[in-house]
Amino acid sequence: MNRTVEQLIPAIVSYVNEHKGYVTKTKLLKLLYLFDVEFFRTNRRTFTGFEWKFFHLGPWTSEYEPIVNGLVANGVLLEQISSRSEYDTKFFRSSEQHDLSKLFASFADEAVLRRVLNTWAENSTGEILDYVYFRTEPMEHGIRNERLDFAHIQQETPARYVRSSSGANQKDIRRLKKELASRLNSIETPKTFEFTPPKYDDQFQAEMDRLEKQN
Repeated sequence: MNRTVEQLIPAIVSYVNEHKGYVTKTKLLKLLYLFDVEFFRTNRRTFTGFEWKFFHLGPWTSEYEPIVNGLVANGVLLEQISSRSEYDTKFFRSSEQHDLSKLFASFADEAVLRRVLNTWAENSTGEILDYVYFRTEPMEHGIRNERLDFAHIQQETPARYVRSSSGANQKDIRRLKKELASRLNSIETPKTFEFTPPKYDDQFQAEMDRLEKQN
């Protein structure tokens, strides 16, 4: 497991809270999974190093809960009890703000997390569950109670630039090139340039004479 996860979790909670979203234990777990999916897409490894498996509500890991419980016990995460039945019984808040950039060696890796959080921070737990369960490659190929295989994730490759065709045929292109060359040749350019000396006032000349005498 990546020990940075202990810093990553409160940073995610802080980010979601700052963007007016809520964080429950289930939602936080799925956000970590989504980050691992997208991090694997560009780095061919997960960030957390968790042993993810296909459990009742989709991706789950036994390593998650002890870390969260430790962060709560140490006051890094704050728990708030909810009386609303449509939510989990507890919400998480961070005891302080966190700088995401301190968690990563490169901006590219930080950008992966920001994309995930910008997409899902304000979404409900149910919406995230639906997405991770049915629309992420490890779950699509997963077997219940078995370890999830992240190798099914398609690698992200930069889009290749291809110049679009104008639709003109070669005969028209040759004709247009000749017309352009003819127009360029017809443009008259001056062969010589006249230099106009600058005009200096009496004060400027007096100051120059004074400097010359000093030297």
